[in-house]
Amino acid sequence: MENKSRLLVKDSFPFVLGNLECQIIRDTVGRPMRLDKLFPSIKGKDMDQFLNQNHISRGEVMNVMCLLIRMPQQIVLIDTGWGISKQSDRGKLVSILGKNGLEPEAINTVIISHGHPDHIGGNTDETGRPLFPEARYIMFKKEWDYWTSIPDLKQIDIRIQQEMYTYVRKNLILLRERFMLVDEQIEFLPGIKFIRAPGHSRHHCILSISSGAERLLYSSDLVHHPVQILLPELGLFTDLNPEQASHTRTKIILQAAKTKVLIFACHFPFPGLGRIEKSGNSLIWQPQGR
Repeated sequence: MENKSRLLVKDSFPFVLGNLECQIIRDTVGRPMRLDKLFPSIKGKDMDQFLNQNHISRGEVMNVMCLLIRMPQQIVLIDTGWGISKQSDRGKLVSILGKNGLEPEAINTVIISHGHPDHIGGNTDETGRPLFPEARYIMFKKEWDYWTSIPDLKQIDIRIQQEMYTYVRKNLILLRERFMLVDEQIEFLPGIKFIRAPGHSRHHCILSISSGAERLLYSSDLVHHPVQILLPELGLFTDLNPEQASHTRTKIILQAAKTKVLIFACHFPFPGLGRIEKSGNSLIWQPQGR
């Protein structure tokens, strides 16, 4: 089943977590990355030297991936990508779901990790109607409250600010009546709960997903590239609070290495599954599932 699916739909990757059938969907294949732009604290040749010394691949693109989970009573989607776009490399979620035999109406629950455009953009279609019309939406209450207040984002580039505001109005505020808002560390679906991981956004969350003895961390925007496993202090240029994001990232990476939990990193090289392992005195990303 797994090999056949990979041949038929190259941007879809199935795996099993306990009793759950899961599928990674690549919504967006981004443009080639400039890591010195992504992580401003390391520049040009210094970044090249660092990656070469530590045998870390640049990663050709910045993917945006979503996670589909088939539960006994429902089908759950975590994050919705950029949404339908005129750009050919964006907004492939619905198309890929269709190739896997799923229409938008089949999705019962949509979970939103945080309020950034590439995680909420597929909540609505071009007209502002719910793209998943039968779904309820679930989000961490404090993150919802923050974004729907239209916060001051003066520390972020003005063009990115305006994009964020536009996406929030269209993909969160317009759907208010469909959202269920929950607190952290509460199991709002069997085996699924939010874990607050602030810094990238004010109340950014990762998700813990458990089935039987197996557990997966949906890392959301905790990390954007495997280099951050080795250097968790590297912050993204869009981190709302870089110091807090670095502290959060360091803490969770160390915990994940200790427990050897499976991680889905939705911006890593496809399919973004792996574990954090020791390599000498350092920690590295060990991909799985390719």
